[in-house]
Amino acid sequence: RNTKQMIVSALSCLLAVFVLAQSAQAVVIDEKLTLEFTAKLQSRVSLRLQGSQGFTEPKLSVGDLVQWRNIAYLEVQHDLRHLMGQIDFMKPLARWGVEVKYRIVGRFMYEAVYDVGPEALRQVEDQDKHNINSFKQAYDLWECYGDIAKGPVSFRIGRQNVSWGETDILRLLDVINPLDNTFGGIFEDLDDRRIPMWMLRGSYNLGYLGPLSSLTLEGFWVPGNWDARVAPIAPRGTPYSNPLPQPPLPVFYETPAKVMSNSRWGVRLMGMLFDSVNLSVGHYKSYMDLPSRVLNVNDTGGLIPDAAVEVYFDDVQVTGGALNWWESHLDAVIRTEVAWFWKESVFIPEENTPVIPTGLPIPGLEVLPAQGHKTERDILRWMIGFDKNVWLRKLNKTQTFFLSMQYFGQWISDYEDKIKQQVPIYPDDQNYAGLREVEGTVTFLTRTSYMSGQLNPQIVVAYDVRGAWMFQPQIGYLREPFRFLVQYSGIYGSFTNFGFYRDRDQISFVVSYLLN
Repeated sequence: RNTKQMIVSALSCLLAVFVLAQSAQAVVIDEKLTLEFTAKLQSRVSLRLQGSQGFTEPKLSVGDLVQWRNIAYLEVQHDLRHLMGQIDFMKPLARWGVEVKYRIVGRFMYEAVYDVGPEALRQVEDQDKHNINSFKQAYDLWECYGDIAKGPVSFRIGRQNVSWGETDILRLLDVINPLDNTFGGIFEDLDDRRIPMWMLRGSYNLGYLGPLSSLTLEGFWVPGNWDARVAPIAPRGTPYSNPLPQPPLPVFYETPAKVMSNSRWGVRLMGMLFDSVNLSVGHYKSYMDLPSRVLNVNDTGGLIPDAAVEVYFDDVQVTGGALNWWESHLDAVIRTEVAWFWKESVFIPEENTPVIPTGLPIPGLEVLPAQGHKTERDILRWMIGFDKNVWLRKLNKTQTFFLSMQYFGQWISDYEDKIKQQVPIYPDDQNYAGLREVEGTVTFLTRTSYMSGQLNPQIVVAYDVRGAWMFQPQIGYLREPFRFLVQYSGIYGSFTNFGFYRDRDQISFVVSYLLN
């Protein structure tokens, strides 16, 4: 592998995009400013701040490069209202007062760590070249949709994101678009991880109904034969993969087929109550971000049966609601969300991946695999959030601090203490981390700005009530059109929830160029 050539290719690609963006900036598209070009170029470098522990593979050391993600977005937005009267097939739409717009976003991404990073990561790529090559570089039509609106009716058709709910940092009600788990993991912002899907989305503004105003019915449909993708899994040995031991049996990944029965869909009703409370209720079908697994066994007639682990993504239906309101006495925004997940897959080792003791004192034959089966439970999840701007004059005399706190809760119906999380505790690969009937996570975010908005510090803290902590302080500096960011990500405490990644502490350096 010619490392120098790979670096030159990556930098040349970014430079070419930069030149094109600069050229676009110098061109006046139209006097009415209906056609707009924007661009975002970003390079993100992350270094590991501690050595790998437990089942984490490969073994990396302090200072090792774990991310060098180069990405470029080129965006075109065009409002066609002023041109529709000049285009023959659109003239009827113009006469009817129909508004038409479109948006196209191209994404160019190259993750260089597998070419210029530690030797251990280059070996991982050599062992799983096809899988890793599928996500280390991509050139995508990332978003591409058109908007059509007439009065209270609007449609958006094309590749897009849908986000329902009121949460930050962690998501609850908006498990609609899959999340990209192949880079950054929980250290990355949700908006950067959502994967757009080809869908039809529409809304109808019903107006007033009693104390409700702006009452709107909204729905979406992702035809399964158009798009059936699910959240990609970071392969074992990559920097943000789950800390799992080497599987003793073959592993097969079963992803949803592109058939109509695997469609995603949803509908919600939203509006404003008494001009101060935004609320919504809805129901949708989607797929969870994390798969489950079962042990499949075929009796070959021999002493040892033929067995393999099947990793599968099951669909789930969700019913829930969200609301937020400004509380005048506290001068704060209060947010809440609740969702019931119907028949969500859970993991019970004795049922999903069972083994049978043989009583034989023969190494490797003490136990034999047995046929597993899927297990499901209804799960209730909720969130209560609180947002407020406060003055801390001793820390900042000119700008307020934005404070945001959230509590996420979870309750499993028909709970059994056999229900586990799917990550074993080192060194026993059969001792899985437990999952309680009621779980909870608290998040806290604060940020402010200095130097007329040029210097922007922020702190994010997450705490799992079973004793896991995540800290993510960062400081950003704006020198338009450039933006610079330094971010620390660290996890401490119990081996549960995000505590699984407590040996992944890192520091990240981000440089962005924005053409607006």
